[in-house]
Amino acid sequence: MDILKILITSKNGELLYQYDSFSEIKIHDNALITGLISAIVALSSEVVCSFPREIEFEGKILYFYIENELIVALLVDIDAPFNGDILPILLAEFKKVQQKYNFSIYRAIKYEEEVSTRIKTALAKYLSNMQKNMLTIFRKTDLTDYKSMVKLKNVARDVMFDGSREFLSFEIISRVIPEGLGKVLYGLIVGLPVIVVGNRNLVEPMIHTFRLLSPTRILNVKPWSFKYEIGYDIIGTNDYAELIPSSNLIIVNIDEGIVFGGNSSAYFEELVKQVSSLNAVEAFTFLRTELDWVFQSLESLSIRSHSKDVLPLEKQMILFELLKRLH
Repeated sequence: MDILKILITSKNGELLYQYDSFSEIKIHDNALITGLISAIVALSSEVVCSFPREIEFEGKILYFYIENELIVALLVDIDAPFNGDILPILLAEFKKVQQKYNFSIYRAIKYEEEVSTRIKTALAKYLSNMQKNMLTIFRKTDLTDYKSMVKLKNVARDVMFDGSREFLSFEIISRVIPEGLGKVLYGLIVGLPVIVVGNRNLVEPMIHTFRLLSPTRILNVKPWSFKYEIGYDIIGTNDYAELIPSSNLIIVNIDEGIVFGGNSSAYFEELVKQVSSLNAVEAFTFLRTELDWVFQSLESLSIRSHSKDVLPLEKQMILFELLKRLH
């Protein structure tokens, strides 16, 4: 599983913000890293050398970016799908909150929740764009890097599960929507927009759970909007009177328990049966494992190997839809 730590500090080493998905807290303690950053800043000043962009730290890579009095650092596995390019983006989100409230950097902890929301959103968008770019490369070239795409799935999961969002079990969802959940799963995997309509108190947790049906993609989600908006993979609203469901647009009406539009697939219907007794986290883990054939097939396609001989026809068609839509 990919893990990462994001730290924003002052030049003097004061910790202003952190995001941490490491479980080895004692090994990768914040004090060690902020102390290391301070030492590097001091050394850079003394010997009049440039501030480093990255160093190896305890078997991982620590990326740095410095701007005026602020430093942002990213600690990740050596083979993680990251580099220092994301750091200016993350620091910009911190500064947007600082400018909004006009606070001293040493009072940043008071605004930690909003800073965290902005940084996690920027992180998700960065990963989503990286993933789409990879799929474009697979479609157009013979490059092989599917292992990096698998890593993106793991990081996406960390972003999804972080926070106190409410999830529903798929057993409950199966009761609310007795038929058609396979269409939703199919749509989310290949990139069809899904609109969930009904009581907002049920729509929002259902949408958070639906996000976990797509462990191969990082979805653009809006749990609720009083007016329908295009551009989202999943959106909750009751403004759908003028929308016409089709093979390219799925409407989930939870009041009626019906899924309109989308495509049927025996493969996805079978997957839905298997997740119907699982909670949200268990379902995500199961689907991530099951859908690894997507990435294995991408590897095969990228080197033009004999994928047609080893991949069932139905999966070939699903893969074709995925490649066609994700670019």
